[in-house]
Amino acid sequence: MPKQKNDARTAKGRSRRNFLKGSAALGAAIAAPAILKTSPRQARADENTIRIIGPNVIALEDWTAFTAETGLTVEWKGIASDPGVFLKEAIADEAGEDFDMFCFDGGVEDRLVPEGLILPIDEGAMKRWDGVPDNVKRSPLLRTKDGTQYGVPIVFNADSFAYFPDLIDREEPLTYDLLFDSEVTMGKVSLEDTWLTTFAMAGMYLKHHGLATIDQPSNMTLEEAKTTADFLIERKNAGQFRSLWGTWEESIDLMANGEVIVQNCWEPAVKALQRQGHNVRYAYTVEGYNKWMLGAYIPSQAAERGNLEKIYRAIDGFLGGAYSAQIAVLRGYVTGNPQLGLEYAKSENWEADKIQSIEDNLEKIQKKFVAEQFWQNAAPDNMQSIESEWERFVQA
Repeated sequence: MPKQKNDARTAKGRSRRNFLKGSAALGAAIAAPAILKTSPRQARADENTIRIIGPNVIALEDWTAFTAETGLTVEWKGIASDPGVFLKEAIADEAGEDFDMFCFDGGVEDRLVPEGLILPIDEGAMKRWDGVPDNVKRSPLLRTKDGTQYGVPIVFNADSFAYFPDLIDREEPLTYDLLFDSEVTMGKVSLEDTWLTTFAMAGMYLKHHGLATIDQPSNMTLEEAKTTADFLIERKNAGQFRSLWGTWEESIDLMANGEVIVQNCWEPAVKALQRQGHNVRYAYTVEGYNKWMLGAYIPSQAAERGNLEKIYRAIDGFLGGAYSAQIAVLRGYVTGNPQLGLEYAKSENWEADKIQSIEDNLEKIQKKFVAEQFWQNAAPDNMQSIESEWERFVQA
């Protein structure tokens, strides 16, 4: 496999789900450029403005309908979708002084709660909370290990891989052999350059087909990680992989220019390629999926500012129909109350193709969430060993 350019390898630190752990990693995050901020006075000056910090991938292009539904004007500050960056903003840069809400990867509460930086969720303060299915709102990605609820689901999905159906003569559901072990795709595969997704997907493939004994693909033992790395190195030496991708733009370009025909990637990349006119699909698979979630968290400073009512009103907006409908069409993501999105689109007489897109999205998530899958684990028990084995594969 060709060596990647330096910017492709270092970009994995900017991946949506790449996690930085420990004081050294946090120190590296602190060294990153800080975002522009306003003062706490400005943050609480306008009772009808909600200031949110989070990845742009979950921000709307037009907040008009959200404002009409909630009475709130959204000021969104986009940051890299990276838990290490989230920790930097919340801990080192004290983002809670300036923002009313954090939209971070589920799981970061385990680092933020001991620092006293976020508040437990008051479930009774949300009008739409009861409509969220228990298996979504009680996700381990939104609660601490003692079961305390600290996050509210904003969007979630179950990731697989993108492919060109015109070039792969198979019917869905497909198998991850197209990524890892196929003559059809030999030399035409790109993998996301992070252990967090690719390593677990490889482990899931090996487990499902009885090729290795792996208990939890997202929480491997040292021996399981070594077995997975050995498999990936063997496939790399065989010429299976064309490249690793590190940024959203790179994943799109690799398929748009025809360099690869299969890659594990984020579903919005498929949406972007389709909008460019490419016949690309996001696969249904027999093995399962990488299940992840972005949640809303309330900074502790909000209690001091006395604006919790406004924050919970905004959270209800994210659980409402206007946001759900828009994010489904824009990104292919599902919210805590996705059915409300369909109802909203129909009530607003949206175009038939957009309504169909929302219906397809609902069908997709129902199919994916009954299949075998894993919750992505940003802090596995043997994280250092897993990172080391992943690097052994990358450097092989």
